[in-house]
Amino acid sequence: MKSKEYSGHRDRIKSKILKNGLDGFLDYEILEALLFYTIPMKDTKEPAKQLLKEFKTLEKTLNASKDEIMSLKIKGITENTCVYFKLLNDLNKKLYKERFREGTILNSVEAAYDYLKSSIGLLEKEVFKIIFLSADNKYLGDEIIFLGTIDRSQIYPREIVKCVLKYNAKSVIFSHNHPSGNPKPSQADLEMTKKLKKILEPLEVRVLDHIIITPEKYYSFLEEGII
Repeated sequence: MKSKEYSGHRDRIKSKILKNGLDGFLDYEILEALLFYTIPMKDTKEPAKQLLKEFKTLEKTLNASKDEIMSLKIKGITENTCVYFKLLNDLNKKLYKERFREGTILNSVEAAYDYLKSSIGLLEKEVFKIIFLSADNKYLGDEIIFLGTIDRSQIYPREIVKCVLKYNAKSVIFSHNHPSGNPKPSQADLEMTKKLKKILEPLEVRVLDHIIITPEKYYSFLEEGII
């Protein structure tokens, strides 16, 4: 059990958070505070630093799997920590999802990226997602169309048209993630986008953008003048 001095340290950090939020906190200090609730009455600074040393960023730490975390055998880190991190991570995704309920206007690439990063940006496998929008760019919904590395042979026009009709969409934003961290499109990405535009033209559905997502950055076909 730690001394009263350490208990006072926790109280000071909690008071600082209540007063100023996370302004001025380093990543390890934020993680240290989160660990207060799964490692009672012990120093959480060292476990926080060890986790960040392994996973590099706070975001990747919270997204780490139970097996990844527990394999490190960090003193004080238990299954409770893994459950807590997953809860925080999934809650963050849910809150982003709620921000984009029907009627939200998507009027910038950055807004779309913020949402897409939370839902597919950190996935270890590649997925292709379509955001469906109204004529005035109001969010109607989104769906993952397929999993795996993109190839034109994987595109099923009937499924895409079915989704467009389901949402009565007038425009769409294509997106997929690159787990490698390199956001630049492949030749397959370019060819697939061109094919999908042709599929949707007879339906008078506009392709507003195709955004490639990574944990740290994005590539917008619109911003690069491809669409």
